Amino acid sequence: MKLTKARALVLIAFSVPIAIELRTVAGFFNVELPLIAVAVIEFLFLALLFVLYGLYGEGSNAAA
Repeated sequence: MKLTKARALVLIAFSVPIAIELRTVAGFFNVELPLIAVAVIEFLFLALLFVLYGLYGEGSNAAA
């Protein structure tokens, strides 16, 4: 399955509300999650997504 621009944008769009609500979900389990931790997690996810798009995106020949 090739990672297209549309799929990458959908993943980014879904990741933002999940990252925002991550603190709430952590609160249900009595885990105090600081805002900077959520920002770092989201940044790492987006970095991973950009790397995967670079490797397996529309312009690459790796996952043909």
